[in-house]
Amino acid sequence: MKRKKLKKIWIIIAVVLVAVLAYPCFVTVQIVTHGYGIGSVFKIVTTGIKDQVLESSYSKTLEEALKNSDFDKENVDNYLTIEYHEKKNFIKRINNLISKGYSESDINLINEKISDTVVEELYDHELIKDIANYLEFDYFKSENLFRYIDYYYGDYEEAVLYVNIGLDKEFYEDANIVTEFSTTVLANKYNKLDETFEPNNITQIKSSCSVGDEYLSKEAQVAFEDMCDAALNDDMHILANSAYRSYENQQEVYDTYFNLYGQNYVDNYVALPGYSEHQTGLALDVKARDYNTFRNSPEYEWMLENSYKYGFILRYPADKQDITGYKNEAWHFRYVGKEIAKYIYENDITYDEYYAIFLDK
Repeated sequence: MKRKKLKKIWIIIAVVLVAVLAYPCFVTVQIVTHGYGIGSVFKIVTTGIKDQVLESSYSKTLEEALKNSDFDKENVDNYLTIEYHEKKNFIKRINNLISKGYSESDINLINEKISDTVVEELYDHELIKDIANYLEFDYFKSENLFRYIDYYYGDYEEAVLYVNIGLDKEFYEDANIVTEFSTTVLANKYNKLDETFEPNNITQIKSSCSVGDEYLSKEAQVAFEDMCDAALNDDMHILANSAYRSYENQQEVYDTYFNLYGQNYVDNYVALPGYSEHQTGLALDVKARDYNTFRNSPEYEWMLENSYKYGFILRYPADKQDITGYKNEAWHFRYVGKEIAKYIYENDITYDEYYAIFLDK
C-alpha cells in the first residue's frame, strides 16, 4: 500500500516537472508563431512582456525596439501599435515623441509626413495637441508646419493651403525663382520668373483675333484662336489686347503706370517685372471690339461662361484679392489647359489655390 502511494506521488512529481519544463517551450512556440525571432523571444520572456505581446499582432516596431539600446519597457504598448519606418534612430524618435505626449495615431502620422529635421524641432517644442488636423491634407508640407500653426485662425484647411501659397509672407518676400517653362507655371507675388525666363514656341495671334502684333506660347495661341472663332459664331468679338511681355517690357509697363497713377495703383493692378503672368506667354488681356470697358460688354459675360472650355480662366476674380494679391481684372485671362480650367470653374477657386493643392509637390 505504501509502495503504491509512493509511486503515485512520484508520478505527480514527474507530471509537474514535465509541465514546468515544457511551459517555457510552449510560450516560446506561441511567441514564435506570432512572428518574432528567437533573439526577440528571449527578451520578451525575460523582460516580462509576454502577455502584452501574445495579446497583440506581430509588431515590426517592437521587434526592432527589442534589438535596440533605446528599448523602454514602459513604451511596449506604444511599440505594438506604432507602424515601423526605416528611419535613423527610429526607436529613440518614438520614445521622444511619446515622452512629449503624442498619441500612437499622431506618431504614425508624424512618421509618415514629417521630415527628420522637423521632428527634431518637435522634441523642443511644446506638445501640439491638434497636430493631426494639419497633417491630414495631401498638400501638407513638413517644412511649413510651424508656419501653419502661427497662421491658424480657426480653419486648418485654410491655414495649410494659404501658407503653401505664401499668404503668411509679405508680397515679393523670399520669392521662389522659376526658370523652366510649362503650361502650369505659376507666376504671382510669391513666385518670380527669372530674367532669362522665356516661354516655348512664341507664336503670333492671327490678326482677326488681335489688336496689333500679339504673341502667346503655341498651345495657348491655338486655344485662344479657337475660342475667338467660337465667340464669333455667337456674334461675340474678343480680341487679344496685350499678351506676351518680356521681363524688360514688364518693367516699362510697371514704370509707366507707376508714373501715371502711383504706388497704390501698381500694387493692386500691375506686377513687378518677373512676377507678371504675361512673361509666361500664357496670359493675355482681352477686349471687346465694340466696347471701351470690357467689364460692361456681353463678351465679358460670354468669357465667364465659356473660356474654361478652351482652357482659360479669369485669373483675378472679384473678392479673391486676399489670395491673388490683385484686385479684380475682368480682362485678364490665363491659359492652364482644359482639365484644370474646368476644375477651377466648377469649384470657384483661384489658380493659386489649385496650384498649391495639386501641383506644388
